[in-house]
Formats: sequence, C-alpha cells, structure tokens
Amino acid sequence: MKCVTENLSLAASSIGTQRHIVVHRFGAGHLGPKIYFQAGLHADEPAGMVILHHLVRLLNERSDEPKGEIVIVPCANPIGLSQRLQGYHAGRSDLGVGGNFNRNFPDVSALVRERLIAIQDEGATVDDSAIERVLRDSIATLSPRTELNSMKQSLLKLAIDSDYVLDLHTDDEGIVYTFVSDADHPAADLLSQHTASKVTVAFLPSYITFSAGCYRPWRVASEQVPEGSTARRFAATLECRGTRDVSDQIAMNDARGLMGFVEAVGILAASGNEAPVTTTFKTTLECIDYVQANTAGVILFSKAPGDAITVGEEVATILDPTTGDRCSLLARSSGIVIGHAASRISVPGLTIVTIASSSPLPKGDADPFP
Repeated sequence: MKCVTENLSLAASSIGTQRHIVVHRFGAGHLGPKIYFQAGLHADEPAGMVILHHLVRLLNERSDEPKGEIVIVPCANPIGLSQRLQGYHAGRSDLGVGGNFNRNFPDVSALVRERLIAIQDEGATVDDSAIERVLRDSIATLSPRTELNSMKQSLLKLAIDSDYVLDLHTDDEGIVYTFVSDADHPAADLLSQHTASKVTVAFLPSYITFSAGCYRPWRVASEQVPEGSTARRFAATLECRGTRDVSDQIAMNDARGLMGFVEAVGILAASGNEAPVTTTFKTTLECIDYVQANTAGVILFSKAPGDAITVGEEVATILDPTTGDRCSLLARSSGIVIGHAASRISVPGLTIVTIASSSPLPKGDADPFP
C-alpha cells in the first residue's frame, strides 16, 4: 500500500531547536471516509506508539488501497517526549507553560456555528464537504503563539475532518477500555469487538480533550444543519492497558485489532479475520467512581484491574509506616476496576483507583486526572 510520510514543523520554542510531528498517510486524496489514529499525546504512555508502528507496517505490507484515507501519527507529542527530570521521563504535563497535554484543546464550535449560519443565510447547500471545509478553515484561523499551541493546532488540523478519530492512551496500570463520543454509533461496538475492550464509557467531558476538540464542532454542525444531512462522526480515546504493558507481541495483536476495525468500517477490504468474542460493559462518565486518597502513606491495593467489586468493598489500604495507622478506601458502587495508579505513594486527593459502574455518582468539579 502506498504511504506518504510528512514532517510537520512546530513553532520553535528556543533558539536552534525546532520539533516536528511525523505523519503517515495511506490513500492520500482518496474519496471516501477518513480515519485518524494518534498515540503518545501523553508522551509517557508508550504502548500506543508501538501499536501504531506495527499498524503502519501492516498497512505497508498490504497490496490493496484504502477506500478513503488513513492518517497515522505514532508520536503526537514531541514536546513531551523530550522532557526528563533527573533521569525520569515526565510526559504527561508540559513543563514549560504547565498543564496536562490532553486538556485545553481549542474548541472551534462557536466559530463553526457562525460560519454555517452565514452559508445558510446565503442560500448555499450545507453538506458534509461544506462542513469539512468550515472545520478546516476554522482551525486555520487559530494563531498559536507557543510551541504547545502550535502542536495542538497541528493535531486538530490533521484530524478534525475525519469520520473516525482514535486517540490511543494507557492507564498507569489497567485493562483495555474505551471512552467514546457517541455510544450509539455503530463504530462503538465495532471498536470494542476488535480491540477486546472490556468497558466502553460514553464520554463528552466539560474540559476539552483532543477527542472532544474534534467531536464537539461536528456535533454543533449536526445541530445546525437539517437532520440527516451530515454523516455521524465518531471519536474515541482507547486506553491500551498500562504504561508498562509494552511489547512487540502485545502491540502486534492490538495493531491487527485496529486493522480489523478499519476493515469493519469499510475503509479497507475485509481480510476474513473475525473479531474475537468480547463481553463489553457499557456505562457513562457519570457512573465512573474515581477513588481518591484522603491521607498520605503507602498504597496497598486490595483489587487489581479487571477485578469485579461490590459497593462498600475495600479497593485499597493506605498505610502510614511511621505510626502503623491504616486507612481503608471503599468502593462507592459495584462494578469493574479498570485501572489504578502506578505509584505506591499516596498524597491526599490523588486518584488511585478507577471503577466502572452502572450507577451515577456524585462528583466534584475537579479534574480527577489533572
């Protein structure tokens, strides 16, 4: 399969230094649906980068061409990849201007609505291609002044006109689970089947993640134009186990699963490989229990990712080794443990266990993973 590789330069942050994003395009310019993959936005989560490396290799080995376009960015965050503190990689948050790399993406929804109204007032037809032009033009109006904002604009520019957007992440320690923009979209079940995702969470947060920055403008567009005139778009954040679950064997299996998903949505011809039978627990963001530490100490987990848990059951104990005091942390609902912190040292307010349940839970306004 023919691949076009590009290097997108970011705004320079220091004299003599300029980073770039490597982009692989399969079916560049082809008519048909577009799917976008990226990994490494949290640059300390390497599993997705290896998975997409293998996906690129699998696509290069195919002789057929896609019925649309496949765009792959294996390392979405060269800024985070370069950050080291005393020998430790710090890839989750920007050490320059501060903040989680997967937060505060530009939301061009208001501008998209304004431009679509102007087109409609002129009596022009608003179809998918018109909306895609408006989306691209809206992203192009952004004027980033920092390297970080330049990176965010570049990623959105690559993805925002896609029919399917998949952002690969990992928990600290976890199972495969998925956040989806639209749980009723047919692609949600297909993605769970082909990735063996154990939990699917309907997710449209108040803060603007990369996926939300892609999906929100499309949702605004679908509300603005007559019903049925736009194709339903799909964005997902795929959590690929934990940060240490990195190997060629695991990544190759996951890459084959993503290839099966691309085939299932019709962008590649079917190869005859069936998706594994997977039981997926479906829930919403309101039903996720973020168990947070209320004291300092050493974390002793009582449950592992993938374990079932019932309301009131202990998920972890926090031990103060200097006094012998122990604090037991209990689940507020029944469900499945989907992930927990890699660190065994707790500080008050640290999210140490995440549980997917079927019951809505009261939550504070704070981001559980800032």
